[in-house]
Amino acid sequence: MTFSQKKFCAPLISLFLILQSAAGQMTAPASLGPPDSSSLQPSNPSFLQPSNPSFLHSLSVAFRVHYGTFMDRQPKLQYIEDAHTFLGEFDIMAQTTGTKPWQQPANFPLVGMAFLYGQSGANVYVGHVAAILPFVDFHLLNGREMTTNLRLAFGPAWVQRTFDPHTDYQNIVIGSHLNACVNVMLSVDWRLFPRTALNLGFSYTHISNGSFRLPNLGLNVPALTVGFRYDLFPEQRRQSRTLAPIKKKINYYFSSFVAAKQSLPLESAVYLVNIFTLEALKDLSRSSRFGGGINMTLDRANSREVPNSLTFAWDRSQSHWQASIFAAYEYVIGDLSFPLQVGYYFYNKYPVNSIYQNIGIKYRFAPHWAAAFALKAHLGNGDFFQWGLAYKL
Repeated sequence: MTFSQKKFCAPLISLFLILQSAAGQMTAPASLGPPDSSSLQPSNPSFLQPSNPSFLHSLSVAFRVHYGTFMDRQPKLQYIEDAHTFLGEFDIMAQTTGTKPWQQPANFPLVGMAFLYGQSGANVYVGHVAAILPFVDFHLLNGREMTTNLRLAFGPAWVQRTFDPHTDYQNIVIGSHLNACVNVMLSVDWRLFPRTALNLGFSYTHISNGSFRLPNLGLNVPALTVGFRYDLFPEQRRQSRTLAPIKKKINYYFSSFVAAKQSLPLESAVYLVNIFTLEALKDLSRSSRFGGGINMTLDRANSREVPNSLTFAWDRSQSHWQASIFAAYEYVIGDLSFPLQVGYYFYNKYPVNSIYQNIGIKYRFAPHWAAAFALKAHLGNGDFFQWGLAYKL
């Protein structure tokens, strides 16, 4: 998995830098989520839509294809590649219009669901892949006839063929049928007709299981995309409002995560990993926060290969606790946010890199509570996927 996650983290870090640049034009956020709607005042009430526009009237559908090749710089990956990756995609989406307080600070993004299916590029050993991906399309540049969008999508994925020591031992890419998929796409929409647009772009798709079952080098597919989007109804007017200033504050959060991790050698046991963090974040704008914290991790899967052993032996006798400090950034759109952490271990007994990253997604479902998911990596070498809860103190 180390090779695949290295390619996976770089596009996401670039995504955070782009979002941070866009956030510089916005004012401060509320303590955990979006500002209260009372702080938003219409700047031109006569221009607005009705107070309860129909969700149906904001819907669009789209179809596109992805044509590329998965990254195979390692010789063992080159061996299994036998074709180009070809994926078909169907989307159903809604254009936000400012009816929720978070939509205007995020520049009225598109939200929707994407369905992917196609050839992996290793048809003999991996076969077909499929994914269901909720997504957000951020409008980077808006023009009369052309719009530039940046997509972030995440969801479950299915892989047809997996590693089997007897029947598919050449497949060192994926060890499980069920995986996670992340898709990042930069695209341009050209308006051909009032309700029809041509879409061209570049996508990056990553599929892996976060070391739940080895092997897990993962699929990393850069691709060119082309397709069409059709608005089911005429475009809705967007509600432009004057955003009242919000006081910037420092908020404190405690988080608890769990992960399932299989360590080397292949077909070893799956271990439970516990992660605890204490974090302080200061509001920078309506859509961004910055801060830092301390992390304690109990990684029971950590092991050390025994040197000069007559057999293939691993030592797990040292303490499995790891302690670290980290810097953190969050991009916020309403109740959803995208956290990024970069940390340093000051206590660790096993041979892993001292620098690590966490990249994830968080959803606030109550005033003080949020559900979270993240990928942990060491300088781009993936470690595990983690799920958990965050509580605002």
